[in-house]
Amino acid sequence: MDVFNCPNCNSLFVMTKFRDVCDACYKEEEAQYDKVYAYIRKKTNRTASMMQVVMETGVEERLIIKFVRTGKLRISQFPNLGIPF
Repeated sequence: MDVFNCPNCNSLFVMTKFRDVCDACYKEEEAQYDKVYAYIRKKTNRTASMMQVVMETGVEERLIIKFVRTGKLRISQFPNLGIPF
């Protein structure tokens, strides 16, 4: 059991293979994910670029990239959300 400081808010939490932030920040990330997913699942927004999604939802690009890298958002469904490698 490893205890770390949350990279977002600096509070202590137990890191697991499923979470890399504290519970409060995880809930905030989930709310941000819901906002992004609600935006891009609309048929008219499925081809939105990364910058369009950032501008329309207000969610940071680094967080959207995290959603893609962890598999929460799939590039095959939203091809214009290209991420840098």
